[in-house]
Amino acid sequence: MRALVISCVLLGCKSHSSSAIEVTDRAWRAHEIVVGVGERAGSCADAGLAMERAFTEHREAFIEAIKLDSDPDRLAEATSYLETHQERYSDLEARMDALAERCSTDAKVQGVFRRMETP
Repeated sequence: MRALVISCVLLGCKSHSSSAIEVTDRAWRAHEIVVGVGERAGSCADAGLAMERAFTEHREAFIEAIKLDSDPDRLAEATSYLETHQERYSDLEARMDALAERCSTDAKVQGVFRRMETP
C-alpha cells in the first residue's frame, strides 16, 4: 500500500505548465519533507504533530498528485521517469515503512499517512 501512496504522491503536479519530471520531483520533495520531520521527532506524538504541520504546508502537492491520474500522457512521462530513478524512490518507501511501523499505534502519524493518500 505504501508503494501506491508514493506512486500517487510522486506523480503530482503543481500546474499544467510544468513538465511531468518537474512535478514528480516537487511531489517527491513534499513527501520527503513530511516523512523527514516524522523521522526526526523525539517521539511518535511529536512526529504526528510535526507531520501534520508539514502535510498542511505541502498539501497542494498531494492534491495535485491525485489529479495527474486524469492525464494519461503526463502520467506515462512521470512513470517512465520514476522507473529510471527507482532507487531514489525505493529509499523513501523504506523510510515511510519504518516510520509507520515505529509509530503504528499513534493515531496522528497514521492519520497523516492516510491523508497523504487522499488529501
